[in-house]
Amino acid sequence: MPSWPRPWASLAPTGGGKSLTYQLPATFLPGTTLVISPLVALMNDQVQALERRGVPATFLSATLDGDEVRRRMARLASGAFRIAYVAPERLAFPGFRGLLRDIEIPLLAVDEAHCISEWGHDFRPDYMQIGELVAELRGARVLACTATAT
Repeated sequence: MPSWPRPWASLAPTGGGKSLTYQLPATFLPGTTLVISPLVALMNDQVQALERRGVPATFLSATLDGDEVRRRMARLASGAFRIAYVAPERLAFPGFRGLLRDIEIPLLAVDEAHCISEWGHDFRPDYMQIGELVAELRGARVLACTATAT
């Protein structure tokens, strides 16, 4: 079994500042912080708020057309973003996984982590790929955040 970094967990109520636990370090750490989030609307809101504060951020989701996804991935590959939000389903794309291996990912944050433990892998099977991703991103710190875990 691979030697993974010990994960950090953040449990706080909605609006309690959980996002700041990965957003602030992302502004200081080298490379791009990767955030796995299940909700496109939340990703979009977070990116807009970060950009208003001068933090280069993006999200990749199935709601974007193919050309826009390719543009964002090219910018991600060039180091243009401090934070990139993706849905767990993005982890199933070999091209995306290859891109992640080629760039520096100092922090991997799983937002709304209760989706894994409470709803199980049947809800969003691609959450099961997070462990493989952690093994591929040697040295990345891992953070899980939720407002609703029991």
